[in-house]
Amino acid sequence: MNKGDTSIKGAGIKAINQINKQARGIVLRAFSTASAGLVEVMARARFEWCLVAFGAGIAVYFAVAVEPALWPGLVAIAALSGLVLLTGKYLALREILVLVLFLVAGLSRAVTHSQMVAAPILPDVQRAYTVNGWIENIKPSGKLQHFFIRVQNIEHVHADKTPVRIRLRIKPYDFKPGDSIHITALLKAPPGPAIVGGYDMGRASYFKQIGGSGFAISKAQTAQLAPLPFMQNLERRLVKFRYGLSRRIQARAPPHTAGLQSALLTGDRSAIPPDQERALREAGLAHLLAISGLHMGLLAGGSYFLMSLLLASIGPLARRYDMRKWAAGTAILAATAYLLVSGASVSTQRAFIMAVVVFSAVILGRRAFTMRSVALAAAITLGLHPENILSAGFHMSFAATAALVAVYRYWADNRIYTRPANFAHRVWKGFVGMAVTSFVAGGATGGFAALHFQRFARLGFIANILAMPVFTMVAMPAGFLAVLVMPLGLDKWPLLVMGKALDYVLMIAVWVSEMDGALMYFKSANAQVISLFALGFVFLCLGPKQMRIAGLAMAVGSGLLWAGIERPDMRISDKARVAFWDAGDVDILTVDRKRGDGFGRARFIEQAGLNTAELRTFKDAGTLCDLQACRIELKGKIISIVHSPEGVAEACTDSDLVILTLRAAGPRARRHCQVPLLDAVELTKTGARDIHIKNGKLKIRKTNPERRKSRPWG
Repeated sequence: MNKGDTSIKGAGIKAINQINKQARGIVLRAFSTASAGLVEVMARARFEWCLVAFGAGIAVYFAVAVEPALWPGLVAIAALSGLVLLTGKYLALREILVLVLFLVAGLSRAVTHSQMVAAPILPDVQRAYTVNGWIENIKPSGKLQHFFIRVQNIEHVHADKTPVRIRLRIKPYDFKPGDSIHITALLKAPPGPAIVGGYDMGRASYFKQIGGSGFAISKAQTAQLAPLPFMQNLERRLVKFRYGLSRRIQARAPPHTAGLQSALLTGDRSAIPPDQERALREAGLAHLLAISGLHMGLLAGGSYFLMSLLLASIGPLARRYDMRKWAAGTAILAATAYLLVSGASVSTQRAFIMAVVVFSAVILGRRAFTMRSVALAAAITLGLHPENILSAGFHMSFAATAALVAVYRYWADNRIYTRPANFAHRVWKGFVGMAVTSFVAGGATGGFAALHFQRFARLGFIANILAMPVFTMVAMPAGFLAVLVMPLGLDKWPLLVMGKALDYVLMIAVWVSEMDGALMYFKSANAQVISLFALGFVFLCLGPKQMRIAGLAMAVGSGLLWAGIERPDMRISDKARVAFWDAGDVDILTVDRKRGDGFGRARFIEQAGLNTAELRTFKDAGTLCDLQACRIELKGKIISIVHSPEGVAEACTDSDLVILTLRAAGPRARRHCQVPLLDAVELTKTGARDIHIKNGKLKIRKTNPERRKSRPWG
């Protein structure tokens, strides 16, 4: 090698070293900047981000494919706690460890809760059982009713195998909540999702300790129950009281709005006419029906305001004590009473926790409406019921609250206060405040509503602006007054005022819902899209400017992912009922027959965002069928629907998918069939299927995959 080659080689090595040095410098500077940014973010809102990590840990529990054990989480918590104490000088590392610690704590809490609520579940084979218990709740279901029964015993079933609760479909009987009941029913384990990625009724039932679901096959009779435990007896008495209060309100209120008034004051929605509920939902006013933050805030806030005025008028007390703290205590008591009377639904519990956090802050002399209060209320809610992390109501409730707190804290910190010039100015400011509230809350919840329910009330802002002043200032105060004076027999006139106000609200709802384009429909989103959108929303609410930009990017990214989700081409139900989208007309769902699989097909249509789609039978579509089989050509693939095992062998020779609608195919047929083969027995055991056809490939997805079976609710 000559001298020139050596010098060139040396120069090359020197250049490479220089590049490596610069790259290391860039990486170190980026790491340093990121570390400093993390420390700054945590310094601004450490408490809030720790609780976000706690919620993320709960989400991880529901996302993993197998049921986690508890002991690794407890060991990890102990180890991480020690590392946090040992890394005091390394601020960025300590903050990361703290976040991981809270994430593991959330995961461990979810595991613990799942073990705590574990209760017997009936076998996944339907059979007759004779049940004795008492009715916790009754909900309408078309022409039938759903009875939620607290089980005392099931004949010929050992106590260790007896579910805590069951859910029955039954013809309307003259039974009411709190009554004892003796009935025979066909029961099995609660069903799983009706569609792939859909609402998992089995999981929801597991956390409600509902261990059986089915329908009655005998006439309901009054049961002779053994004495109930103290707490269960107290619960039963409260159910009876609530039902009696509901019936009293319905008897004294104007007939047209009686069911709605009962729902708003007691949580009993069984008497709301379906057309009223539909109009409110399509107008973007469905949030009025669920007793939540709005209703709890009106009662607790009104109690606080009135008690403050009353106590402030007592001079000696007002001069000596801080009357706001006494008023806050009264507000908490009023909220507790409303929680008990209204049935303590999940949405009401969330609102109650938020109210307690806010008024406890007043008692402790802290700022009440802060992100810290919102985060604490959310963490308490998740700590008590970790499954709420999956709930649309949880997402929408705290999204609205967080957005309102963020906007109004910014406004309060930057406003220049001017005294209103006159009464008209005060009214105008109040209207503007309500408009801003409706816009912010509607914007915060609209995204989650579209993601969870595949629909968005595009005229909801108009409906809320027109209806909410009357609802908040007339309807609900009159209703609360009616309950307050009911023992004196003076409730008729307040209920009449409430009814007139609700007539106006319903008029607005009907007017808006009948406008063209009142509702927008969307295809369903998966868990990844919802999670990314939720994380982006958290970044927007909690982060500094750079994190808000990242949060906005996440929200946009979730929208792009959502847009990229492709709808299934075909559905095969657990009873081997077949439906597929017509390749030439996206608004037509072709079905083997119109009867059967009604619930699953409705969810399948909603999943595609085509709620106005029409059903067309194989016969009307000209599908090639004979007595033994049907043959479908879909996107270049041949799907054969065979009605007897004898036709399976022939269908397997020239099809890409074979569906046997009756009986099992048998091991011999499966060995010789070189294409996917689904039979009625397998579908019954493992649930419905979605079929995707893309780029000439056929993909089959289960509603009840193996990973679900490894969970307690599977």
